[in-house]
Amino acid sequence: MPDQNESGHRLAGRLYATMRVLKFLTRPSGAKPVADEELNGQDSPSERIRALELDLFKDLVATVQRGRHVKAAGEVFRAIPALVPRQSAALEKNLGVYGLAEFNAGYRAQLADFEEAFPELFG
Repeated sequence: MPDQNESGHRLAGRLYATMRVLKFLTRPSGAKPVADEELNGQDSPSERIRALELDLFKDLVATVQRGRHVKAAGEVFRAIPALVPRQSAALEKNLGVYGLAEFNAGYRAQLADFEEAFPELFG
């Protein structure tokens, strides 16, 4: 769970991790998100999220209809609103050194939260 005092970049990292997990749940043939993945580059978090090419409605319907990890998918979807940074700059602007470090920390923290809640997905 995110801390109320987390930076926008850290929340953006958590949001990206959540979207990565969602993609894995809806398209299990893809790469599993891993915490030791180091995200590099200075593109914006919104560019990274858009690059995942999620279609949330279609992906959710397909997951529920297949009956695969429906509970986990529901929890992941419910987590999204709390992870959206309040300031649009945290999502839209390119990441600098500090922002990238915060983004990566948020990414790893969110994956750890999901691993604890759903160990069967990451084992």
